[in-house]
Amino acid sequence: MHLWHLTEHKWYPALDPPEGEDDFGIGDMAGLRRDYLPAEYRADVSGSGVSVDKAVHISAVTAPGSHLDEARWLDTLAPAGGLVGAVVGAVEPGSDAATVEADLAAQAKSPLFRGIRVLYGFDPADPVTRRLVELLDEGGHLLDVVIHPAEVEGWLPLLRDAPGLSVVLEHAGWPDSADPGHLPVWRDGLTTLARLDNVSCKISGLPMALHTLDAATLRPWIETCLEVFGTGRAFFGSNFPVDSLFGTYTQLVEAYLTATGGLTAAERDQVFATNAERCYRI
Repeated sequence: MHLWHLTEHKWYPALDPPEGEDDFGIGDMAGLRRDYLPAEYRADVSGSGVSVDKAVHISAVTAPGSHLDEARWLDTLAPAGGLVGAVVGAVEPGSDAATVEADLAAQAKSPLFRGIRVLYGFDPADPVTRRLVELLDEGGHLLDVVIHPAEVEGWLPLLRDAPGLSVVLEHAGWPDSADPGHLPVWRDGLTTLARLDNVSCKISGLPMALHTLDAATLRPWIETCLEVFGTGRAFFGSNFPVDSLFGTYTQLVEAYLTATGGLTAAERDQVFATNAERCYRI
């Protein structure tokens, strides 16, 4: 999940892009330009039929230098909100290795810190990216990373060199298209990454990529993640409030339940709870 307090902190320029620009392919983000705090998240969860005891907060800031401010804010917010059980922070694209190391060390001081999300702007062939991976590995942190289907081959050498690093494929690899014809291409990318034993798949953000929360539409994409990674290395995430642009939390839960109807109770527990608890130590 993401939390933000827009009336207090101007850390999210990507939520209000210039007219005609849509770098992330999400569409109109006007519905996200509102405060979204633990109370709003709990209100979305209410009535969905699931209980959220602790959630993992993923950094979503895009203003230069704001990731450290966000980390400090979350440290003050977490005890009061009683929701944030772990935090995945950020490092700024374009930083040099020394800055990456310093920023990582600053965030790692928090007991909530679990690792870094790379959403964009880091070339796996760049020595700075390699240094980030080395630091995360050495510190026992995880790498939460978006790897689009066309980027898989580029990331493989770096990830192979860090077999002990816990890697979470963010947003199920973020499919490039809702076209069913793209599904085999995306599946090939997942299959390649799944050959690395240290990679897990976070099944989240599919509504954002496919622009729908329709359970029947999402089902083949969700089932593919489960088939490729197995119930031992795949788990669900909400990506709220971003996915709220396409429907409700209840609809998201219904899509997940529909797609997992054939699993055993133990397998469902893995993908709804225990795998994420293991990865993020919550």
